[in-house]
Amino acid sequence: MASPTDRLRSLRHTTILCVDDEPNVLELYGTLLESKGYKVLTAPDGPTGIALARKHAVDAVVLDFNLPGMDGNQVAQVLRKEQPNLPVVIWTGCPDETPESLRWFADVLLHKGDGPLALLLAIEKILKDSGTRNKPSRLLQRALQTQTRYKCNNRCLPH
Repeated sequence: MASPTDRLRSLRHTTILCVDDEPNVLELYGTLLESKGYKVLTAPDGPTGIALARKHAVDAVVLDFNLPGMDGNQVAQVLRKEQPNLPVVIWTGCPDETPESLRWFADVLLHKGDGPLALLLAIEKILKDSGTRNKPSRLLQRALQTQTRYKCNNRCLPH
């Protein structure tokens, strides 16, 4: 079991991208997540968020749905197309207005009224789940090891 110090060290390498058009909400994201050891990038709109995700190694995205110009659904689609395993949390003030299609691109859908604890728990869960999702299965690992050994044996055998 990892110690609290080890857990904090691993969080320092975890980057969360927060996309929201409300400056106060972005400030809340930054303060809350940084206080828990995460590195936080913020974007006031979808195109800026996409540009940051392309430029930085982002581990998860917290995304508002109601954004000017490019809405959260469009942003999530672009991010998932480019990074299929990137965890996405939709954190919206209007969950009733969120289209069903967004559920295909979001790992978690939260109402801003659920509070910061719900957001923190959701981020922790999707990061844990994404660690599992990004690891090759044991069967795949064995197949790759066998393939590597086979190639090595072929090179090492006299002709």
